[in-house]
Amino acid sequence: MIRTSAAGDGTKVVLEGNVGVEEIADLLKALDAARTGGTVDVEMASCQSLSSSAIGALIACHNRLVPEGMRLRIRGANEDLLRLLKLMGLDRHFELV
Repeated sequence: MIRTSAAGDGTKVVLEGNVGVEEIADLLKALDAARTGGTVDVEMASCQSLSSSAIGALIACHNRLVPEGMRLRIRGANEDLLRLLKLMGLDRHFELV
């Protein structure tokens, strides 16, 4: 499940469950809608796994945000997801909190 809501300095995108290929269209739509200024917070506290396509969508969002002066922040990812994102070197691009 993927949903968005306004957050303090930007928009929050909440990912729940397993975000696989079937959810990519919804994820891309949510991330695009979140580009309203400020920070796009991706809340992953209830997310168990991400497909490579979902990770690619996060990278694409980051690449669109940076030239606009915005940023992508990952919040609450479980230990396995954090390890994967760091292994891929994405901690140098996204803020992981």
